[in-house]
Amino acid sequence: MPVKYLTLSDFEVICHELLHFFKSNKEPHPTFSESYFDKLDSVIDTPRRTFEKKDLYPTLIAKAACYFYFVNKLHPFSNGNKRISIVSTGVFLMSNGYEFTASEDMMYDFAKKVTLSKRNQKVEFKEVIEFIEKNSRKQRGFSGPQFIIDLLKLLEKRLRGK
Repeated sequence: MPVKYLTLSDFEVICHELLHFFKSNKEPHPTFSESYFDKLDSVIDTPRRTFEKKDLYPTLIAKAACYFYFVNKLHPFSNGNKRISIVSTGVFLMSNGYEFTASEDMMYDFAKKVTLSKRNQKVEFKEVIEFIEKNSRKQRGFSGPQFIIDLLKLLEKRLRGK
């Protein structure tokens, strides 16, 4: 089964939906139009990268880790990068038959740790892979954090509408 990667329009939907979430919680919110699109393009392209026709991120979990890690490290959005990293990773996993099992607080605390860490990228990235491996599983029905489920349904509806 081919991997379903996130696109620029997927990130636009994620930002738009998080905008409403952040406003209702009176927190600073991401604005898609104020994104650093060169950084966002890099985040979108990274899970697909190859070298000499060999996948640099060969597993689905490693590809998911790209969204989590590089959104946190590159900060392609004006605000909400940690939450966007969690949601985009969750949407990617769910659209490929997996789901996050960690609590939202656990995911946010880990995203904060990744953002603030100044250690070697290879070591940090490996920790992200391990975190996702430990805190995800093949989908058992359609479960997971409700916000991510709702976003996935919205993205799928938009894709079918095209």
